[in-house]
Amino acid sequence: MSDSTPSADGAWHAQAGDLLADDYNVPGIIMCAIGVVGLACTLVAAGTEHTGWGVLAGIMTVLFLGGGVGALMFEHHREQQIEQALGRNGHAPGHAVPQRYSAAVAMPRARRALDS
Repeated sequence: MSDSTPSADGAWHAQAGDLLADDYNVPGIIMCAIGVVGLACTLVAAGTEHTGWGVLAGIMTVLFLGGGVGALMFEHHREQQIEQALGRNGHAPGHAVPQRYSAAVAMPRARRALDS
């Protein structure tokens, strides 16, 4: 496990955009993007009756999308192991258990009384 990811810092908390900030996710993201382009090529080849190219593009699409999703899942599990090794089990900061949020809890008591 490398200490170069943002999660290795002790003060780190999950934020929007962490997927893009981690360099180890880049191969999975690129493979998924190539898979989407391959899907477009597959549809064009199938629509223009180029059966051979359509089959080839379809196979490449499945390989790239599958490989990209697999790479992202592998990276997710690697990050999860780093988090657990640092004692962070996915709970909200300062809480010992996962937090469940609902509108009834967040709404002030006076407002709840008016809505009843």
